[in-house]
Amino acid sequence: MPTTTVREIMSPVVETLSVGDTLAVARRRIQRGRIRHLPVVDGEERVVGLITHRGILEAWVSHGHPDKEKLDVVARDVPIEMLMEKNVETVAPGTPAADAARILESHKFGCLPVVEGGKLVGIITEADFVRFARRYFEWEAHGEPGGAAKLPG
Repeated sequence: MPTTTVREIMSPVVETLSVGDTLAVARRRIQRGRIRHLPVVDGEERVVGLITHRGILEAWVSHGHPDKEKLDVVARDVPIEMLMEKNVETVAPGTPAADAARILESHKFGCLPVVEGGKLVGIITEADFVRFARRYFEWEAHGEPGGAAKLPG
């Protein structure tokens, strides 16, 4: 039985941040893309950090007066370098999906950037695993008896 790899279920990275971007930029990209994780890359597309939706909320709440200050005002002043996670665990596209799931589960991460040749090529998230599980369960319910059918991608 073939092993499912990260490459088969990851999402290609659509949105990233660059060093020097502000929390306001991160917030707009998260809202626009309806995503919860943004890798931060340098000029050579190497992962140097990670911003999460939770991190943005924590930065706003810890800034001082979230009941009186608008997030847009606070966000303009905060560089992402101040709140990004800097020690980011990554995986390669050829990593078995079960290994990536184990890392997510054991560290309680929401995502893992996918890196090949030192450059960011995708991201694998909890949502990617849920989507894969849904497809598997649909295939299981309608596939060949005994599991002979190929799981759709």
